[in-house]
Amino acid sequence: MIVKPIEYPYGALQLEALLSRIKANHPNIFLINQDYQWKLAGYRGEKAVDFPLSFLPDEDYFILHDIRLWDGKHFFQIDVLILHAKFALILEVKNIVGELYFDTDLHQMIRIKGEEKEKEAFPDPILQVNRLTRQLKAWLVTNQFPDIPIHPLVVFSNTKSILRLSPTQIQTFKNTVIHKEYLPELIPKLTHTYQPFVLSGETIKKLIKCLKRKHTPLNSSILQKYQVNKSDIILGVKCEYCNKFLMKKHMQHWYCPECKHKENQVMIEALKDYYFLFGEEITNSLT
Repeated sequence: MIVKPIEYPYGALQLEALLSRIKANHPNIFLINQDYQWKLAGYRGEKAVDFPLSFLPDEDYFILHDIRLWDGKHFFQIDVLILHAKFALILEVKNIVGELYFDTDLHQMIRIKGEEKEKEAFPDPILQVNRLTRQLKAWLVTNQFPDIPIHPLVVFSNTKSILRLSPTQIQTFKNTVIHKEYLPELIPKLTHTYQPFVLSGETIKKLIKCLKRKHTPLNSSILQKYQVNKSDIILGVKCEYCNKFLMKKHMQHWYCPECKHKENQVMIEALKDYYFLFGEEITNSLT
């Protein structure tokens, strides 16, 4: 049962607003575009695991997406957390295309992609999910919940991901690094290996309630992150027909002098952009 569904990332909404209004010559526009694509890929990857997880019995497994918690020293974010009376599962979801090699000695993941076999290094997801496991254990202790077993999983959600592990790595990580299609098979098998029941139904309810209450979404200044000044932002109200920021208020509607389009509710989109870029305080700055 999904008790905290996936939501469209707030960071993606911020980036969409920024990309729609930043001047084309800004030096960080490539980085902004790149980060936006990564945000979308992450969201789609997490969303893709919902289907295989739907085969789990609703009454036994409780699924929470995107939980961001404070462990006493650092914030940590779990893509998917699954609770069962016997144990918990942390899913670190990766939506990456290409041949993926795991260097467990130097703790990195190497992607080889394209006809030119271009190589690209990524952080070790096994190291990452193990760290999340330790942080969640610390959080449970701090919040006075039982020290339950936690099983870490690195889940590749893209069917075009080709996992390359050595025979030794396969034996070591066969229940740690998987494709999403294996989730409905693996999770019941893992459940049978954990004994006995450590969480009552009432404790699970309290834990879910506490996780939701303690969840702290990241809400950072996107302009500061990408070194964007207010002068780099195109102000005004955008015309949905010609895409120019020339809309003017005329009596009961908005009017574009460029393409002559008229609209009544166009200001709403401008206010949304303002909120994602500048924060909660609404002023006349965009108009």
